[in-house]
Amino acid sequence: MADLVPFRSRIKPLAAPLFEILVRSMGGLRHEVLLQVLYDESGRLCGHQVCGGSGLACVSVRYRDLFEHAFRIDASGFVLVHNHPSGDARPSAGDIRATRALGAVAQAMDMEFHDHLIVAGHAAVSMREAGLMA
Repeated sequence: MADLVPFRSRIKPLAAPLFEILVRSMGGLRHEVLLQVLYDESGRLCGHQVCGGSGLACVSVRYRDLFEHAFRIDASGFVLVHNHPSGDARPSAGDIRATRALGAVAQAMDMEFHDHLIVAGHAAVSMREAGLMA
C-alpha cells in the first residue's frame, strides 16, 4: 500500500482521485486494514501508515501509536481509512464510538482529525459528511 498516494499530494479536502485510489485499493481486501493518511499545515500529504490488518473482521489500534507517528513526522492532521470486508460500508456503532473518542483525543492534542472513511467493495462512507464525527 506504500504507493497508494503520491508524495506531497493535496489531501485536504480529500481529493477525488485519492478517494478513488483508496476505494480501489482497499475495497476488495478480505481482512480489515486501517490506513492513517497524514498531512501538514498546508494540507499536503506528509506521510501514511498502515495499522492493524491482523484480524479477519476488525482492526485494533492504540490511539497512542497513531499520534506518535503523526508527531514524529510533524503532521498537523490526518484522515483515517478502513475497510469492511463484509461489503457493507455503513459505520458500525463501534466505528462511531471509536471515531468520536479519537476525535476528542485529537482535539486535546491540537491535531486535526479531518475524516474517517469506511470502504467496502466499490462504495465508501465519509463519517464527516454523514455527520458522525461530532
